[in-house]
Amino acid sequence: MKELARERTFTWDPPQATARAILGRDPMAWLEEMRVGTVPSPPAARLMGFEIERFEEGRVVFSMSVEEWTSNPTGVVHGGITSALLDTVLTLAVQTKLPPERYGTTLDLHVHFIRPIAPDGGKITAEGVAVHVGTTVGTAEGRAYNANGTLVAHATATLAILDATRSRGSL
Repeated sequence: MKELARERTFTWDPPQATARAILGRDPMAWLEEMRVGTVPSPPAARLMGFEIERFEEGRVVFSMSVEEWTSNPTGVVHGGITSALLDTVLTLAVQTKLPPERYGTTLDLHVHFIRPIAPDGGKITAEGVAVHVGTTVGTAEGRAYNANGTLVAHATATLAILDATRSRGSL
């Protein structure tokens, strides 16, 4: 019996288009526009199939389906996939508390893996909560859960808070 071909393709918009659409704007507004598709998701988010579930100031929830392609050599979901999902919600939790002229970028990310995740097509959901948002540094905590609601990883992040008006000049 012939085995089916396994492949994954995706399309993306230039990352500069996303940056131009969000830098200097209210994060709550552009997150909603990204959720409904009027602002393009970043290429990495499209590649991994991240979905915006919900958000409010200081709290962001994303999910993704864990398919076979997310596997590491031992057949479970690669830790980098879970880390990327957590990094996204942690960063955006801080971002939702920043004024439009500021943005956060990860300086430090600590992920603690609790149990393996089976790449069975189920959904993992990650929630990030802002803990501290200052003028130059922000911190956040987050948790990731499998489709059964069982904790699979938790994380903390430290973010540099930067001036979006300086970044716009290079776009």
